[in-house]
Amino acid sequence: MKIVRAMKQIKRLQGEIKELQKRVAGCLNTVEGNEFPEQFPEILSELCAKRAKLSALKNGVMKANITGDMFIKILQLGEMKSEIDFVRELEPKCGVSEDRYGDVKTKYVSQWTVAKKNSEVQRLQSAINSLTDELDDFNAKTDIIQ
Repeated sequence: MKIVRAMKQIKRLQGEIKELQKRVAGCLNTVEGNEFPEQFPEILSELCAKRAKLSALKNGVMKANITGDMFIKILQLGEMKSEIDFVRELEPKCGVSEDRYGDVKTKYVSQWTVAKKNSEVQRLQSAINSLTDELDDFNAKTDIIQ
């Protein structure tokens, strides 16, 4: 099975697990004398089986990524995404600013300009896109390792 298909199955299993968890919680208790809507042990067993399958798929994807030297690129991608979020939040200030009552004027200087900030965001986004494309190609061509 290719990584890209495994990733789709992982997403699907995560949704099924979430739904089973709701069902388990919903059938745990009932008023004495009433029937249980579903049998807790059966649903719990199904939930455990789905979790085991999910773990096996994730493990297979991880092994393939490590074997294909992609794990480091996945980590780098995560760090770049954190960095671009951080850079986007920076607000370089230049010029004079008054407080809201107009009493105090403060002159700001910045070590970074808005243009440099935007350039860094573009550089990071380009690197993120490149890594994402490389990972997408790898995921489409590579089988998971069972």
